[in-house]
Amino acid sequence: MTWLGEQLGRIADDMPERDLGARAIEIHQRRRRNVMALAAAAVVVVTVLAAAVGVRTLPTEPRAAARPSGPPEQSTIKVGVVASVESVPVVVALDKGYFEEEGLMVQPVIVAGAADAGDQVESGKLDLAQTDYATVFRLNESGRQLKIVSALYQAAQGSFAVVVSAKSKIRTATDLKRKRIATPELEGLGTLALAVVLKRAGLTLRDVVPVETPYPDMLNAIDKGQVDAALLAEPFVTVGRDTERTRIVADAMTRELANLHTAGMTTTDQWIRRNPRTLAAFQRALAKAQRLIASDPQQVRNTLPRYMRISKAMAAGVARGSYPAKLDTTELQRIADLAHAYKFLKRPADLGSAVMKSR
Repeated sequence: MTWLGEQLGRIADDMPERDLGARAIEIHQRRRRNVMALAAAAVVVVTVLAAAVGVRTLPTEPRAAARPSGPPEQSTIKVGVVASVESVPVVVALDKGYFEEEGLMVQPVIVAGAADAGDQVESGKLDLAQTDYATVFRLNESGRQLKIVSALYQAAQGSFAVVVSAKSKIRTATDLKRKRIATPELEGLGTLALAVVLKRAGLTLRDVVPVETPYPDMLNAIDKGQVDAALLAEPFVTVGRDTERTRIVADAMTRELANLHTAGMTTTDQWIRRNPRTLAAFQRALAKAQRLIASDPQQVRNTLPRYMRISKAMAAGVARGSYPAKLDTTELQRIADLAHAYKFLKRPADLGSAVMKSR
């Protein structure tokens, strides 16, 4: 068992579900900080220049970033992550010391959702944050200046699903009419996915009552009768099913949503201009973790129990999806088109302003 696993084993039974990730990360970072302090005198920090490219010139295989002569502008950064299977690469990069190798001390912060993450990035409370792409397009349409700087997650069948209480009389998506449905964002990718599921059943969002609820709170909201259903992400889909608390009525990630790229890392134009070496160092460490996961998918199952309340047995059954190390503008356009078609956007998204350009 790793050090992190041992620490979580002592606290998991007493830790509230939504606080477990934050507490685990605090403990993990304290250990990492101590290690770095002891080694600082001997460490030569070598980082990388930003390698992201503009949307119109993004090649299929982007060139690796060249190493700059200087260290990151910021040695410590705060990174927002959502408590779901999507954020695994950040935790893997932390656990494997990839950020440290790049001269970075990353302090993860659990955020409620993509809109919350965007607000905290813009206010300077966070340096970078995990967001869904639909939310970035929507926020930028309203005048924000967020930039997608890294890919993070591609959904698989079963990784997002509409679920109900195991005791519910709801059997199909058609039965959701006039029901309260928990979704992580009222105007984000979760609700967009819900809208697609409802359309398949001949319904629209006007036929239901979306209730904004963070993923870690959804199962309890169903248990207490606060909502009738929820658009859940993994690993909570598996937790609900394996504990016989919930039943799946619709798999969201099929048909027009199959293999959807759902999440990436975002920051502001201003932060990118001020911290190009810091960003490049972060990108390289994250991509290294993503490549490790691609070569060894067991990393996902090993990592989930370290920062979320899920057993190893349950983690083995999670629908993993994949973790692309490169942004795919074709997939971003696909999400933008869906968001526009379902009236989440008033006009077609400008991908050129939403994706970090090459330098």
